[in-house]
Amino acid sequence: MMNKKVGISLVIALIVLIPLMAYQFWYVPNFTGDDYYTYVGDSYKEIIEKDDSGADYKEYYYKQKAYDKDGNEKLLKFNSTIGRPIKADNYLKVVYNRKYDKVLSWEKVEKKQVPRKTIEQILK
Repeated sequence: MMNKKVGISLVIALIVLIPLMAYQFWYVPNFTGDDYYTYVGDSYKEIIEKDDSGADYKEYYYKQKAYDKDGNEKLLKFNSTIGRPIKADNYLKVVYNRKYDKVLSWEKVEKKQVPRKTIEQILK
């Protein structure tokens, strides 16, 4: 009777632990990142590229300083992903993945959402 309870407990523990370990050791390093904040002006570089059919399309690339919540600086490169430049005079929250050294995503945020130490660095 006791061995059966121990066996069931062990199976339940494995059922819970395997997804948690997969999340921590595979998902987190590959698909999450650190939040950085930046202020976007009109500092993009427009590049004309060709799609698979040979048609031209424009990409808008940014390379600028961004800051984490503690005010630490990082030079980040990313593109607009929306088929046009990001509107000037906006604050962005940028998610940066260290493992792949790339920006995973960005979103517009209000100035009041930017951490205090970060805004101090941006406004220098």
